[in-house]
Amino acid sequence: MTLRSPPALFAAALLAACAAPVSPSENVPPGARIVRIAAPAVIDAAEDLRGIGRLEADSEAALGFTSAGVIAAIDVDIGDPVRAGQTLARLDATVLDAEAREASEQVARAQRDVARFDDLAQRQLVARRQRDDARTALQVAEARLRAARFSQRFGRLVAAADGTVLARLAEPGEVVAAGQPVLRVSGADRGWVLPVTLADRDGVRVREGDAASVRFDALPGRVLPATVTRVAGEASATSGGIVVELAIAGTDLPLRSGLVGKAAITTEGGARGLRIPASALVDATDAGATVFVVEQGVARRRMVRLGDVSDSGVEVLDGIAADDAVVVGGAASLEDGALVAMEAGP
Repeated sequence: MTLRSPPALFAAALLAACAAPVSPSENVPPGARIVRIAAPAVIDAAEDLRGIGRLEADSEAALGFTSAGVIAAIDVDIGDPVRAGQTLARLDATVLDAEAREASEQVARAQRDVARFDDLAQRQLVARRQRDDARTALQVAEARLRAARFSQRFGRLVAAADGTVLARLAEPGEVVAAGQPVLRVSGADRGWVLPVTLADRDGVRVREGDAASVRFDALPGRVLPATVTRVAGEASATSGGIVVELAIAGTDLPLRSGLVGKAAITTEGGARGLRIPASALVDATDAGATVFVVEQGVARRRMVRLGDVSDSGVEVLDGIAADDAVVVGGAASLEDGALVAMEAGP
């Protein structure tokens, strides 16, 4: 597909009009100009919407530790298969073990304080408030111990399911923050997805369940069936596009995360508009262009709003109807209200 700016479109239209003069016809009214006309082509409602995306594993996840610390070991490398429950990486346990021991000792001390204040309260030697404060301190110490043991338990990264290591984002000896990704792992049984960003006017036409096909340059000649599984609820703040996620049907092909895929999505919505040859455009600007429509032997100027541009023509979003006779040859020399004699174009 070749895209052109509106000034380039105008130049192309002018050249096309000059390069293809129309032969005179019989019974031409005096002063009439001979033009070539054509009816706009209706864009098929099922026309494929095309986009490009980067392949991802459906269950891809970034793994990190719940606590900051020094990485003691990473037991896997990029491309390694992993099994559910397998330990993938470990933090140095020195600090985590010390925190757990300290928290355990604080619980023991708080338990002794509660027992002592309970005994004194029964003998009415301390106020009830002091006994309640001791019990609260015990609850706080027990909560700290649970948090320390949680950090101690998750000082290891464990595979949640069978899969493959996609990326190794840190190395042993590095100090990492809590939650910092260390490994990126994909699941082995969830399939593949291809997120594709479409122009907003195309994205709003896509629905979950629409059929699609995907091609990869890495797999020449192979076309993989896919289905739309998710459509973003809002347009991107940076690109203005809408992200559509395609699920690729089960395949035993050697797919890899990161492969660039070219998608074609078939929609079931109504027709987007009409398509006319570039030679019909006059005075094209960013806001639109002018075309001439023949009405009862007279050329009438119409302002049209343009959409996509391709080698097959220019999409017109509004300004003309499907049954209009659009001047596609000789438009550059016309004026509004000029008498014309029509010769049907190809």
